[in-house]
Amino acid sequence: MTKLVLHTLPPSPFNTKVRLALSFKGLDYDTVEVHGFDGREAIVEATGQPLTPVIVDGDRKVFDSFAILRYLDANFDGPRLYSNTREGMREIERWEDLSRNGYGPALGLMLNMVISGEQNADTITLVNKLFDQLTVRVEQALEKNAFLTGDAITAADLAIAPFIHFASSDPESSPEKSLGRAVSTVLHLGARHARTRAWVERVMAYDRTASAV
Repeated sequence: MTKLVLHTLPPSPFNTKVRLALSFKGLDYDTVEVHGFDGREAIVEATGQPLTPVIVDGDRKVFDSFAILRYLDANFDGPRLYSNTREGMREIERWEDLSRNGYGPALGLMLNMVISGEQNADTITLVNKLFDQLTVRVEQALEKNAFLTGDAITAADLAIAPFIHFASSDPESSPEKSLGRAVSTVLHLGARHARTRAWVERVMAYDRTASAV
């Protein structure tokens, strides 16, 4: 069997989601890291577009984290990421939608501020408020179950946890001058989300590159 190759931008939650899925399913893979917006010629040549993550599986190339998780679940053994029922799939997809249209834009505001090198108090206040509000739904789900849709990890957990990890992790756990440390220094998870904090740690334990972000 050809070894999978993951082209990844380590800090990106969408990239982290794919790394989590690969590790959770017990799949062996090589990593090609992309940093910043340069050095993406190989990705463009392979897929016709410049965005990560990209999975290369022999002569097959798959891009977009949502598509990649579905590809992995359909083609490889291991713990299932998606449900075998229509209602179960709809529930997982609602969490995926929250990651894309809720946490994604909120974190994007903070990332843009950090990358600009200029702190903006209004942006910091707004994004922390948005994260606190969004995470109420997560905390409520975890009052009933160990994971977002039940007693086992699914794609729902892998979609949401990487975003909240920026707010729940200790800045000192990321390398000095890294993007992860810069964001975690100004983005904080409120004390009322204790279940969420513990859940993030359980999910993120599958990311073998977390300490380098």
